[in-house]
Amino acid sequence: MKYKTKINGKEIEYGALVEKSHFSDEEWSAIYAEIAEENYPEIFKKRKSDTAFIDTLGALTSLEERYEALLELLPQDQFSRAGTHPKWVADAVAENTLNKVDTQYDVSVLIERCETLEELKSELTEYFDLEEM
Repeated sequence: MKYKTKINGKEIEYGALVEKSHFSDEEWSAIYAEIAEENYPEIFKKRKSDTAFIDTLGALTSLEERYEALLELLPQDQFSRAGTHPKWVADAVAENTLNKVDTQYDVSVLIERCETLEELKSELTEYFDLEEM
């Protein structure tokens, strides 16, 4: 979800995947108030004068939305829902992410070991699990 708010005549747009997030404390407070008001209107109405509470509520809601947005970007269906333990997500990401240095080393070993281009092609196909594609 994207939120828009104005502070000091400046319109601020914020959402779970918004990259620009170098806001001042005052801007963050306005963003958190907007998040709290949109997601918890009754609570916001009762507690809007308690800025520490509203900032905390907005920050926690924002954190939850960021976490859910990141989960949705994962290719593994079983990990792409709220409530998934962060350790499982981290393990899945690590398991499905190539380490550049390790991969470079592995490929250089394959190049040295293979005597023909066809043999290298076969080894690389197996290494990167390309048979399934």
